[in-house]
Amino acid sequence: MKQTSGSISWLCFTVVLSACGSEGKGAAASPGGTANEGGKTSSASAGMSAGQSGGASSGTSGGQSSGAAAGASTGGALGTAGAGPITGGTSATAGGGTPAAGASGSATGGTPGGAGSQAGGSGGSGGSGGLVSSCVGGKAWPTANPAAAGPFEVAADKNVGPLAGYTPDPIYGDQQQRFNVYRPKNLATSGYCHPILVWANGHTDNPEPNAPLCVVDSGANKWCGQYLPMMNHLASHGFVVVASLSTTTSKGDPLPTIAGLDWLLQQSEDSSSAYYHRLDTANIGQLGHSEGAMSTCMVASEPRYKALAAICGTRALTGVHTPMLFFCGGKDSVVDCDGVRDVFLTVKDQPAFFIDELGADHGSWVYQGAKGVSLSLAAAWFRVHLMGDTENRKYFYGPSCTFCTDSRVKVEQNSLMK
Repeated sequence: MKQTSGSISWLCFTVVLSACGSEGKGAAASPGGTANEGGKTSSASAGMSAGQSGGASSGTSGGQSSGAAAGASTGGALGTAGAGPITGGTSATAGGGTPAAGASGSATGGTPGGAGSQAGGSGGSGGSGGLVSSCVGGKAWPTANPAAAGPFEVAADKNVGPLAGYTPDPIYGDQQQRFNVYRPKNLATSGYCHPILVWANGHTDNPEPNAPLCVVDSGANKWCGQYLPMMNHLASHGFVVVASLSTTTSKGDPLPTIAGLDWLLQQSEDSSSAYYHRLDTANIGQLGHSEGAMSTCMVASEPRYKALAAICGTRALTGVHTPMLFFCGGKDSVVDCDGVRDVFLTVKDQPAFFIDELGADHGSWVYQGAKGVSLSLAAAWFRVHLMGDTENRKYFYGPSCTFCTDSRVKVEQNSLMK
């Protein structure tokens, strides 16, 4: 569904998520569109919305669904991972230069109940059962401003890794897709061990356009590939972001996000790979939008993860063992903030933070730039919990946290963050 905020148009062909169950009409369409009629939902989709340009959508009736997205596809065997080195990376500038060595990233004084950050860039915050990093001797991460592009120039390794994802895919049909990886361009010489972030797309979306089937073309009513600002921002801060090109990230066995993570971890041990011993495999997180947020909630028990973030979507949680961030848009007509908050309230034994960006809809947040709430929020959250950037704890922790006093948002902290 395309969301409009001022002059910004957004199409997120999404799965409407209702984590705790709801009844009644689904979200209204954008101006000129036909509303989706949701029926009853339980931890699941209430029907997919069709995209529209200029308010020409016709919604899909949801009926009843339980536990997964409505409109489930069939088929889809996983391919095998490629064994060779990464080739053909394309560069995209998102902040230049190499960061200087400097302030220690070591953490002290963790929040009671397991919210402490890692020391010296290893050992995540609040997680358990993760990996031991094969990257050793990396410099401690200095602090950085999350509301500005980070110090790394960004490169994108496109269409790499294994074939993964459920088919038929809404965009690619029976063609399973591979992955894009967004990373610091100087990965081999940076001197740092780079944490991994796994990205999960919203329904029928991609991290960036992937012609000829996935394109942004308002005249042809096509809106696939709109997350590049988030990918570049996170990579500019030193994260290696693996992003599936599947457009249904909540489906598949394994889920495409997990298949991508498995492959990247294999690459980190392959001496012919550009990622060989460059990744901090002890510090891994996942984030996603809409259906991708639902997908992120589905893997909350994954023992390799150290932090999670769900943007404009949720699902009932089991096995949460990491700090978790929940974001919603106060003007979102697709995923209601109350449902996101309800799931946030279930996280009691790990640090959890809920933020409602009052002026945001389902998708316009991604175009606000580095100073926008969503991009700065994501960079700060994962810097704290995967890099040990204790200076950035001020954005979330304590009664006078930075976002606690930001007029653009309304926040709640669970007891482990106060």
